[in-house]
Amino acid sequence: MKKSSKVGNLIGGLISMGIAGVGFLGGAFVTISNINKYGPATTTSQLQNVMLPVLCVTAVFLLIGFAALWGAYSNWKKAAVLYQEGLGYSDNKGVRSLRWEQIAGMTSAVTKHYRNGIYTGTTHIYTLWDREGSKIVLNDVFPKVEELANIIREKIFPYLYKSAADRYNAGQIVQFGPVSISKSEGITLQKKSYKWDEVSQVNVQQGLLKVAKKGGGWFSGTNLAISTIPNYEVLLSIINQVVGVKAG
Repeated sequence: MKKSSKVGNLIGGLISMGIAGVGFLGGAFVTISNINKYGPATTTSQLQNVMLPVLCVTAVFLLIGFAALWGAYSNWKKAAVLYQEGLGYSDNKGVRSLRWEQIAGMTSAVTKHYRNGIYTGTTHIYTLWDREGSKIVLNDVFPKVEELANIIREKIFPYLYKSAADRYNAGQIVQFGPVSISKSEGITLQKKSYKWDEVSQVNVQQGLLKVAKKGGGWFSGTNLAISTIPNYEVLLSIINQVVGVKAG
């Protein structure tokens, strides 16, 4: 994880907690002082007009501080390192290592954000899992996470492709999450199936995998977000060899 992010969360959390504490003590001091000055009969009004607003603001800062400190704590030990034969990963649960051939799948969710038409940033979430289903999530708390994910994707591709291609060539149905392909059945996604000779075009556009049917109308095909498809590079590679894939 980025050290600056962890330290920033820690400092921000401590500052927010400090503001909450000072605000509470200040509100209590003013409330008590006013009661002593104007008499016990004003206790209810002092609590409503002074202490209650202070408590509301204090609660907000406490929540912000707690969230920031929890973020720092939960991510403090997170780190990922690549070596020749695999990936090393650590978090608060300990240290794990995965060889490239042990990684069974990977999804990629890359989202660009805009506000009033102005680009404000991109978030990255890459999820890996092994053959036992244990997951590792890499996101923007890791430095250069996109570069890290690209290297992982490149390293695991040969193993995943060989397994999928062998099953496809053997006539088996090969599953890629919500998408499946086979020699005999063609491609199925969004509960719609198309024989290979029925497919007029497969393309990837704006983060969507789109399948168009021959002779079909505007709504004859279907599409699916790439981010929901595990090992989509392997899927596209096989489809490209069967019917071709158009980009853009």
